[in-house]
Amino acid sequence: MLHAARKIPGIAVASVSAWLVLAACVDDDLEEGTIANELSLVSSHGITVSASRWVSERTIEADIATAYVSAGAVNGPHRIRVTLPIGYEQRPATRFPVLYLLHGGAGGNSAQWTTGGGAVEPITAGTNVIVVMPDGGKVGWFTNWVDQSRGAQRWADFYLEQVIPWVDGNFRTVAARDGRAIAGLSMGGYGAVRLAQDRPDLFASVASFSGAVDLGDLGTRTVITEQAIQHLLPAFGPFGSPFWPSDTVWKEKDPMRRPTALAGMQVLLYAGAGVHDADILERTMGQSADRFARTLAANGVPHFWWMYGRPGPSAPFGCDGGHNFGCWNFALADALPRMMSVLAAPSVPPPPPGVDVVVNGGFEDRMQAWACLGQCGADLGLGLARNGAGNGWVRGTSGWNDLHQTIPVAPNRTYLVRAWIRTSANNTAGYLGLRTASGQVLGETRFTSLGAYQQLNATVSSGNHTSLVVFAGLWASGDTWLQLDDVTVVGI
Repeated sequence: MLHAARKIPGIAVASVSAWLVLAACVDDDLEEGTIANELSLVSSHGITVSASRWVSERTIEADIATAYVSAGAVNGPHRIRVTLPIGYEQRPATRFPVLYLLHGGAGGNSAQWTTGGGAVEPITAGTNVIVVMPDGGKVGWFTNWVDQSRGAQRWADFYLEQVIPWVDGNFRTVAARDGRAIAGLSMGGYGAVRLAQDRPDLFASVASFSGAVDLGDLGTRTVITEQAIQHLLPAFGPFGSPFWPSDTVWKEKDPMRRPTALAGMQVLLYAGAGVHDADILERTMGQSADRFARTLAANGVPHFWWMYGRPGPSAPFGCDGGHNFGCWNFALADALPRMMSVLAAPSVPPPPPGVDVVVNGGFEDRMQAWACLGQCGADLGLGLARNGAGNGWVRGTSGWNDLHQTIPVAPNRTYLVRAWIRTSANNTAGYLGLRTASGQVLGETRFTSLGAYQQLNATVSSGNHTSLVVFAGLWASGDTWLQLDDVTVVGI
């Protein structure tokens, strides 16, 4: 088990550009201090962690090697970077959705989106998302290579079978389909779409920025082959021969041929028009993305498509429509809120059975966590409590009056509600129980006149809910009151 500790100064994020600052508001309320609980990175699922370090206030980097059956899934060692949301350490019970963000080819790596031109930290500063950036190989193409003669190159297996479960085991993630998005630039744009098509059960959203999403394009096949040669790797390594009729794997792994695999998933496509002579590569990627968007539309797959960088109003500030981070940072900043609209919100799992989920059940902190319908309040130090110094009260002359609190619950679990209550002699219709946020009572116990504190119980099933409202109240007729103390709700 490896630990990486760091000092957290007050958060201050430099502006990338005016639009970036507007898109990413920073929470400046975090105080200076040393994190008490060091982040531990554990080896698991074939990934061995040999070292880790903080490269910034929010981004940790791990040195890893991989194993897959008897050999490594991919050549190593290499690295993974993870950028955490602001306040991650201050919310130790909260789980966050994850964005897997893939780098480009021709020398790109896990640092590209943070210190290689990408602006992940300022773009995500106001967003509750964990961003995971693993290495994908210089020309790995996020696929299991046809030619393994120069060492393991099983990048699809690495991501889908090793990285995702390793991340879920080391960070507080929402480990479900609606807790994951995947995106990438250039080679990574292809990889994001390819992996999402391979495993649509894992991702709720996919985004491609200048992605090579048409493997039938001659220019794309030429670039992939030439990059492999430039890095002294087999020319036909990733997908085999690009020449017909031996191009079977190219066709199998071509996103254009599998559009319906993305049905039911949010699909976001961004690419530049490549209007300048120096942007031939982006022009190819833009035309490929346009063909892919048309293919999605023809197959009834909803999607968002933006070809930016044309002359005129379609060119966003900071993006010239080329194959560069001016455009990829813009695309990520635009795509992120769209992704968050379909991803699960950060969540706090309910306590296990046997743990009380009520806050301030004895009213020792007056009305903290409690609210009123009608007339209610809390007394402290008046000698009216059943135990301790505090108690709650409800008092009215007509209608319904109660004290209530929203509590986390686990779906389909039985809860025991307990409270100590005493009332005025004229009370005839008091109730203690659980209801939904909309007011539907799931279970309650009725009580009438209680001259002294008496413990009341209600046993209630939570149904399919993740939060409920515990309440104690009465229907007043004349001056009617109750006093309430030591409220507990425990799963059984």
